[in-house]
Amino acid sequence: RPAQLAGTIDLAALVNGGIYRPLTLRRGGTGDEGRRIVTAETSSAIRELMRANVLRGSGRSADAEGLRVGGKTGSANKLVNGRYDASHGVGSFASVFPADGPDTTRRYVVFVLVDEPSQGSRLGGAVAAPVVGRVIDRIAGFLGVQRRIDPPAPVEAAQ
Repeated sequence: RPAQLAGTIDLAALVNGGIYRPLTLRRGGTGDEGRRIVTAETSSAIRELMRANVLRGSGRSADAEGLRVGGKTGSANKLVNGRYDASHGVGSFASVFPADGPDTTRRYVVFVLVDEPSQGSRLGGAVAAPVVGRVIDRIAGFLGVQRRIDPPAPVEAAQ
């Protein structure tokens, strides 16, 4: 498999119930049943953690209303002249949507890496997560992913 796609392929396997399948652009897949790389329980736990990161963590700006986005931020300094240089960096965000539902749910992985943002933060939550949120918001309808709006949380009585 091409090295530049390895991370995305592995993320897909981690969030789809734990089954690695070869990447394809062919509708319906390759017919390959795949091989298990993690248990279904581990895959479910990973999706829950990724969703929690978008709801309450560094990936908040990736949320797209009703689409149950989950994700993980990444940030790194780049190697310049043999040393890691804090003035040169990348920010990334790896996501899955919808992150909830049974293992049989059709899911999509979106990965954005911003190489040397020109201004401001280089943190993945600041530069890549908002892009992921906008992309998912735009493509969900084309992919047939239905938005599901959660009912408002009940207000607890003051005591």
